[in-house]
Amino acid sequence: MKNDTPATTTYYVATLARYVLVDAADEREARSKGEAALRELGAAAPADIRTIRPATPDEIEFAAWHADALAREAARTRDRG
Repeated sequence: MKNDTPATTTYYVATLARYVLVDAADEREARSKGEAALRELGAAAPADIRTIRPATPDEIEFAAWHADALAREAARTRDRG
């Protein structure tokens, strides 16, 4: 996740089983965005969010690496026909 907006922070939002990183202005907005993103991953609605905190640089770097790896795999799969 890349935080391009200076007025936002990348937050780590987690249930017991899943987590997402979201860019938000504050914890309230992070909860709202995180709940929506967790629902997209199949979490129960409303998601039982246990943790909301600013993401660490390592978490942000890992999320970016993972997104790139998924994109590379999708491209390889698409290229194989």
